Amino acid sequence: MNSLQYMFAAVEAVLLFVVGYLYLLALASVWPQKRTRSVLSPRTKFAVIVPAHNEVDLIHRTVSSIENQEYPHRLFDTFVIADNCTDETVAVVRQSNATCLERWDSERRGKGWVLRWAFQRLDERNVQPDAFVIVDADSVLAPEFLRIMDNKIQGGAKVLQGYYDVLHPESSITGSLSYFGFALSRYLRYMGRTRLGWSSNLLGNGMCFRRDIIQQFGWPATSIVEDLEYGIMLLLQDVRVRFVPEAKVFAEIPGSFRLSRTQRVRWDLGRFAVRNMYLVKLLKAAIRRRDGAFLDAALELVIPPFSLFMAITAGFFIFFLGVSFRGTDALFSLWLVIVGSLFIYILIGLVMAKGSVRMYKNLIYAPYFLLWRVFIAVTGAATQENKDWRKTKRGNVRESAH
Repeated sequence: MNSLQYMFAAVEAVLLFVVGYLYLLALASVWPQKRTRSVLSPRTKFAVIVPAHNEVDLIHRTVSSIENQEYPHRLFDTFVIADNCTDETVAVVRQSNATCLERWDSERRGKGWVLRWAFQRLDERNVQPDAFVIVDADSVLAPEFLRIMDNKIQGGAKVLQGYYDVLHPESSITGSLSYFGFALSRYLRYMGRTRLGWSSNLLGNGMCFRRDIIQQFGWPATSIVEDLEYGIMLLLQDVRVRFVPEAKVFAEIPGSFRLSRTQRVRWDLGRFAVRNMYLVKLLKAAIRRRDGAFLDAALELVIPPFSLFMAITAGFFIFFLGVSFRGTDALFSLWLVIVGSLFIYILIGLVMAKGSVRMYKNLIYAPYFLLWRVFIAVTGAATQENKDWRKTKRGNVRESAH
């Protein structure tokens, strides 16, 4: 083997490891389990916190979805945190049954700072629920959300993450592709982590924390990906996130690739910053405690998002075919295994997603989406844009619920 072939062999080894890791989580996710449905009498008192910045067009819908929960109204209160709002968000909220708290701070911006402020203010007001739920201001809570979270908390769970889904996925290409991307991650990775006893991802929306967790740890995560950061901080304290796919929260997705750019770049840069802060700590914890949960969290930081991983794999495969293809030898056979395994993995996710015909038709744009993801990842890293929090524009807003 020449040096180029050694390089491709090394690349294939890394890719095979990642594919094997993805299949481990997927197998744990889809492995049949005995279902035990326990319907408990509602007992958990919730405080639902809704951070909002200039959300006059959507906040009424969000608050209404909370007020219409199939859960006793005496057992939950809604608190909208109007953060530096210059529109009519406050006026709209005060026409509802929700409590509106106004926050003004032009320096410490972003949801992490808002949540830290909110928990402090609620403590000062002697608001003492059994658990807190965090909902974005562009979201719709499924009617059974609080009831499901109540059952999990009564069962001993401390930190929960609901299924963060897409509102109106048929309405745009980005909505459809995001819907399928969410299905791949939620159904084939997050559920697997919970079943393996590891810690699932916090997604920023549809999160639930028992009050003693917030009392003990506060909210120190203030990066632009505060959910990812806080989940890792909790894991290092041996507090694990449980994924609850039946508890759904639906949110608006930017209606075009152009509008999605700000959000995607922020996620990429934030993930890179969190990796720098916590990767070594996670690896040390994995070795010291001999616990797969810490290695899994480290791999989550190292492995690119699935769309980027697919693009990288395709790029190396095309490069291999162009410069080192020698017929059906061992290297080519391994490439077939890698590429074939990824397509099967995607197919499993698409089947589980159960999308509409129109959504499946939008998959024709997936290759363009992969190229676009590579472009914004490279340009975002090169320019270091969006290192600070910035509100994502969504385009057209629909008022109906999913």
